[in-house]
Amino acid sequence: MFLLYGIFLSVVTCFCWGSTSFLMRGIRKLDAAEMSLTRACGGLLCGALLLFAKNAQLTPVTRFEFFIFLALVICNNILGDVFLFFSIRLLGVARGSAISSTYPICVAIVSYLIYDAPLTPAIAGGTLSVVAGVALLCRKGKEERPLSFRGLASAAAASVFWAAGLLLNKELLVCGLNPATIVLGRGVAFFGAASAVWFLHAFFVKKKARPWRAFLRRDSALGVTAGACSLGLGAWFYSLALQYVPPTVATPIGASNPVLASLFSTLVYKDKIEPAQWAGIVFAVGGSVLVAL
Repeated sequence: MFLLYGIFLSVVTCFCWGSTSFLMRGIRKLDAAEMSLTRACGGLLCGALLLFAKNAQLTPVTRFEFFIFLALVICNNILGDVFLFFSIRLLGVARGSAISSTYPICVAIVSYLIYDAPLTPAIAGGTLSVVAGVALLCRKGKEERPLSFRGLASAAAASVFWAAGLLLNKELLVCGLNPATIVLGRGVAFFGAASAVWFLHAFFVKKKARPWRAFLRRDSALGVTAGACSLGLGAWFYSLALQYVPPTVATPIGASNPVLASLFSTLVYKDKIEPAQWAGIVFAVGGSVLVAL
């Protein structure tokens, strides 16, 4: 029964992460620093609301756990995204996104070695199937950019840093922190980092006049909502799922979120799904089912 509940929470995580990509597509007038800050605001606000709604008690955070929070934010929300940007610029959207999305493999291997998480043939095969499905979903026609070592290294680095962030999330649970503390602590850490980056970028790099006006646009509401879905609800449900299932199960299911993003885009933006992308959906969904067996 606990296993089924953990799988259900992993599926809900997938919905939260998938809706984020869909929402981010509607943002047109915010730069990277503004987008990060609006997402951080959404994650922090959602974390505070969840704490209040669940009437949860905050777990005291030690100095060691504080540094884990910082490392999690740096890996997941800063370095991972930066290396994804480099890989997309050097390899193109399809290749860069596909290679970067191999992070469930890293999570499975490290979880097996450190946390003694099960790595059965079904879990291994399902994880590979999800990664293959995401790779097919990222196909957008013919790639124009040639393969380059720097591009491949950047995509691999993004995958490693995202995996590290998810494993650090697991480590915080092992340390005894509850999901409410993890979500709120992560929100505070990311908000602090995003605010510092935005301030330096707006006042010293771009030297904009009244840069706060950007947050009065409609796009800011989308950014806040995206942050609430991914950094708030997504992080909450993922942390809850890890209390019932190992990372080798929760991560591949959550990582199949491009399936939902593609379906949402088809319904709202009338995007056409190519045959290769339909195959990707089958692989990703099939892999998630295989992991859950």
